[in-house]
Amino acid sequence: MTIIIVIILVYFGMLIAIGFIGMMKTRSVEEIYVGGMRVGGLLTALSFFTTYFSSVIFVGATAIGWKYGLLVLWKDVFVVWIGTLLAFIVLGPRLKALSTRLGILSIVELFEKRFGSRTPAIAAGVAMLLGLVVYTISILIGTARAFEVVASVPYLYALLAVAVVTMIYTAFGGYLGQVWTQAVQALFMLLMAIVICIASLSSIGGFTNLYNGLYSMDPALATWPYRDLLPMMALYLSLGFLGWGNPALLMRFIAIRDKISLKAATVFATLLVAILTLSLNLASASTRLLLKDSVSVPDYAFLYLVQELLPSGFNVLFLVAVLSASMSTLTAVLSTAAQILIRDLRILRRMGSEAAMFRLTIAILALLSIALSIKPPPMLMILFGVTTSILSGVLTGPIIYTLFWRRTSSEAITITIALSTAIAMGVAAYGRFQFPWTYYSFIPTLAFSLTLPPLISMLMKIRR
Repeated sequence: MTIIIVIILVYFGMLIAIGFIGMMKTRSVEEIYVGGMRVGGLLTALSFFTTYFSSVIFVGATAIGWKYGLLVLWKDVFVVWIGTLLAFIVLGPRLKALSTRLGILSIVELFEKRFGSRTPAIAAGVAMLLGLVVYTISILIGTARAFEVVASVPYLYALLAVAVVTMIYTAFGGYLGQVWTQAVQALFMLLMAIVICIASLSSIGGFTNLYNGLYSMDPALATWPYRDLLPMMALYLSLGFLGWGNPALLMRFIAIRDKISLKAATVFATLLVAILTLSLNLASASTRLLLKDSVSVPDYAFLYLVQELLPSGFNVLFLVAVLSASMSTLTAVLSTAAQILIRDLRILRRMGSEAAMFRLTIAILALLSIALSIKPPPMLMILFGVTTSILSGVLTGPIIYTLFWRRTSSEAITITIALSTAIAMGVAAYGRFQFPWTYYSFIPTLAFSLTLPPLISMLMKIRR
């Protein structure tokens, strides 16, 4: 126990030190929010990779492997090919070119300068802020639960420690501190994912035994028709489009140095995402064979697997990997939300320099997230469904049309975002924010966000 706490404290100290180094190198508004738009390809790939995957990938998403078996492997198709590779190829070059030409520092600012109106920017900013706050809560809950099981630290203490440390190095480091810490965190995440995958497959005799074992236990765990196929596919599709609608991810395209760096980042990011997701998905599918029905809370399945398979010394390394996943995403989400509040929505009144306001806003957001995370839901992926419905469903269509269709009107974007957000929350509320309704809500939300902008734009043109 003492060794675990010491190692975690050293890890926290290292992150804070990197944050302060980033502060010393940050001298302008551009450097606070987008690193001066000079971040290289490898750092961008590592930053995108770690921003995409939070503690949800180690705690919440791996619960799917225990509950549904090999159905979890289909997540790779959506996350790797749609969320990463296609996002880099389709969105990356266009967003980088527009950010350079228009001088934008955020996705919300893209809407304002593209349409010459604050109305669609405000609508987008409010939707993004809602999705990012819910995302922050899910990240904190997943990390605190990992602490609780692996290090025997009470949930509330773990919650406070993670939130406060992330708040400190995010507030002081800005974007540069963010990507430097994410590069270190990516190494821990990849290392533990590969180790756990090898250990779990070795313990059951390889993939063939995994398939046969799950099939003999329940055919729906190994082959079509899988159980709960519709909500799971809705979940995977929403995870894939997270790379198209999450402003924290899209900011990586604005901050990258040039087209050459973007091409390099495309290759690195796709490879990193593929290795991590495949490793964790295979390992999480193994939990059903290794733990059988001894798990009462699915979120804890993967944590119990690690304790059973790996020597005691690896527990702390796994915890560092979970911390890396959560804190790397948390820092990007907090800084993006702070930027929306300060520069885009202009809700918080300026009370000093840009850097001072940024730090104050980070602190406010962190404290709010702690308060909202004290009483978590029983399964983390339920909460995550709300995040993906907003960030993936609501925002994907408006972002695509804003980037690629000149005839899109500001009214169309504003109405689409408002209606899609209402649909996302309405469907989830109809199901009392329980599984599978938080994922069902994504399907009509995405459909509306993709179809309404051209329809409304044409109607507005006819009326004129």
